[in-house]
Amino acid sequence: MFIDARSVAPGAKIAADLCIVGAGAAGITLAQRLADSGIDICLLESGDLDFNWQTQALYEGRNVGLPYYALGFCQIRYFGGNTNGWGGWCRPFDPIDFRERSWVEHSGWPWGPETLAPYYPEAHRLCQIPSDDYDPERVVAALEARRGRVLPLDPEKLETTIYRFSAPTRFGQVYREAVRQAGSVRCYLNANVLAIRATSDATAVKHLEVGCLSGTRFTVTAKHFVLAAGGIENTRLLLLSNDVAPRGLGNDHDIVGRYFMEHPHTKRVLLASPPALSSALYGLAFHGRGVSARISLPEAVQEREELLNYSANIHAVYPGQEDDGWAAFRKLVLSLSQSRHTDPFIRFPPYGRKGLTLAQVSSILRRLDRVTVAAFLQLFEPAHWISGFLLESKCEQAPNPESRVTLDHPRDAFGLNRVKLDWRTLPIDRRSVIRGEEIIEGELRRLGIGQLAPLAPEENEAWPSNLEGGWHQIGTTRMHVDPRQGVVDADGRVHGLSNLYIASGSVFPTGSAAPPTLTVVALALRLADHLRQVVTHRERVIVQPARRSTLAAAAARLLTPPLSSRPST
Repeated sequence: MFIDARSVAPGAKIAADLCIVGAGAAGITLAQRLADSGIDICLLESGDLDFNWQTQALYEGRNVGLPYYALGFCQIRYFGGNTNGWGGWCRPFDPIDFRERSWVEHSGWPWGPETLAPYYPEAHRLCQIPSDDYDPERVVAALEARRGRVLPLDPEKLETTIYRFSAPTRFGQVYREAVRQAGSVRCYLNANVLAIRATSDATAVKHLEVGCLSGTRFTVTAKHFVLAAGGIENTRLLLLSNDVAPRGLGNDHDIVGRYFMEHPHTKRVLLASPPALSSALYGLAFHGRGVSARISLPEAVQEREELLNYSANIHAVYPGQEDDGWAAFRKLVLSLSQSRHTDPFIRFPPYGRKGLTLAQVSSILRRLDRVTVAAFLQLFEPAHWISGFLLESKCEQAPNPESRVTLDHPRDAFGLNRVKLDWRTLPIDRRSVIRGEEIIEGELRRLGIGQLAPLAPEENEAWPSNLEGGWHQIGTTRMHVDPRQGVVDADGRVHGLSNLYIASGSVFPTGSAAPPTLTVVALALRLADHLRQVVTHRERVIVQPARRSTLAAAAARLLTPPLSSRPST
């Protein structure tokens, strides 16, 4: 059921077996996976069922490192979390991502890919991906499309890797009714965790202090707690909870907030003619059919040349798409789409908070002819109208303890410290991108396709001005068996605390070149199975026969949700 936390009596004490903080992909997955377990679950969500700016502003912070998105922009604070603005890219991590690699300091997961493999199939179902087959030849055969073919790359140098697309699944919409009908789950909306209160020896969590922007305050007690609030907010909550642990909970060794990772994205012009590059598989041409491909470095190349996991897309560019009018028109189309009009990023800067501005309308009208042509080409993607190509590199980032999230001096509406993000990379990060592009260019030349535009001399060492991330805040509460090197253990439990767990990409020791959401869901499923074993059921929890059938029906709906319509842009 859903409960507006603003209606809770001030000073109330809410009790549960399990308290989950954050209703994004991880939190909702945990709640629905355990809905039939007999565990009494309290799910706390800072936002409401829809977006509002007052709550969103709680995410605002300061960037002091590499250029990054405004922190109040790249995290979404209402039911469904960042899936409310998710692009839907999915791929499981590669086996090499779990390995301890001698050339990547601080690499290695506590367990191998076989541990997570059983959870990926269900993660695909929850993300509404109809297939978990990533074999390029079989995927291309199923497409039966003339322009959807695999490039004949030298397998000793490069390989084609398949990515699949979620609808994209908005967890807060698709699983809303299942959460509402789950008798064992109480989801409190507008409920902000202000502090995690631990025992005097900081070995267990006693309760959470919760507040609403309206002024209501109450506490939540539970036998076990899970932080599922994302890479930056999980860190903030641990650091703010410093009344009995001066450095913050789980931070005896100053690891909380360190190893912040993203996926550095850069773009580079590819000089090629459309007839030479006849395959559209490596861009977004088949997004509507749920697949795309990237050119990637094989594991043997990564090991031989001591590089990170790297992949790249090739995007077609059409006339008119470089105009400001095109960006404004695209925003208008997205805002009118039934499947995308509620996406927060449409309302965020740089697009504006309240629809199109007069300047944006003017841009559309002044260049209506070019905007119309660009829209037509975007819809039908005729090969002979392509005006150019871009190679977009998307690389793994090596773990770096100096890349970190810390508390800052400014305060939010609750009087709590905001955060400061210092995103830093290492030389191996840029070197992996440069070398990956060199290998790709060599193969494109060999195949007679084209070549990359030269880099400016300074870009061989420093990042180009078009560097950006993917809204992937990972690594800040990393997993490691040694508490001196990680925040959580192999099961996601915070070192030194008997009943506090973390479910998020923040526990990733390394980030792969694949987007994190699918693996976040798989990890949440694994954690749910662990919690099912360790959480002691409260004697007062009794599931009546009628309720059992309701829960079973809810679980069935979760596993086979109806596919939502795919966006056209």
